[in-house]
Amino acid sequence: MRTGAEPGGDSGDLDRWFLGGLDRPWGDIQLLALPHSGGNASSYRGWLAGAEPDVDVVPVQLPGRETRLSEPPFTDQPTLIAELADMVSRAGFRRIAVFGHSMGAVLAVNLCRALEGAGIPVAHVFVSGHGGPSQRPTATFPKDASDEVILDALGGTGAPNYEMLLRHPELREMVLRVMRADLGLVLSGVVAGPPVRAPITVLNGKDDSTPAGWDLNEWATVTRGACVSHLLPGDHFYLVEQGEEVARVIRTALTEPHASGPATRDEDPST
Repeated sequence: MRTGAEPGGDSGDLDRWFLGGLDRPWGDIQLLALPHSGGNASSYRGWLAGAEPDVDVVPVQLPGRETRLSEPPFTDQPTLIAELADMVSRAGFRRIAVFGHSMGAVLAVNLCRALEGAGIPVAHVFVSGHGGPSQRPTATFPKDASDEVILDALGGTGAPNYEMLLRHPELREMVLRVMRADLGLVLSGVVAGPPVRAPITVLNGKDDSTPAGWDLNEWATVTRGACVSHLLPGDHFYLVEQGEEVARVIRTALTEPHASGPATRDEDPST
């Protein structure tokens, strides 16, 4: 595992971060999709496909999983955010929005903060399956949790392919490796900074048992824009079954002028 890597590199370095690469025509809006703990970029292929053609879905592939399996995963959130923001800034996206589920929700708002700090506007941030960014799952996932504790917690969230993990030791070992690294990301602290300018949309499953005690209202304190919440049928991984409705919420937020933040990356974020 690593805390970070040297920023920079050629176009191949950039392509590795974005599922499908960057050699494709872009529409008006690029939605960067960040994974949950132990998750990967391909989990966003199907359920967000309904957002197109209005929105280009660009799943972010973090090191240590799928096409980047041979690379050590990050364990320090501020270092990951700094490198990812650098990659996004060099990718040539036309108009950026960010979506993140569970761990990805915290990464999404911190990535937005880093991009805005670099003068790159973000149209909208979508946070899913998580309380406010200062809230940490330390009771469910203590830093020194055993494999059994992590697997039991995953089973309790309704994680996709959970039964497959129990049947296949090699797959289980791979997921646990990434999960432990991701716990480092989640528990390594919030990237400090001012409220973001981008509006925030909060999405959660009505039957999600994980946010007991979470204060979802905290999301409103980290944006200077609007903050709207949606509760959809399902558990922590409600978006597997509710992909069409999630896509509708995203399309509406990004295509209604009053619902989105800065329209282009050329706009001065200080105004």
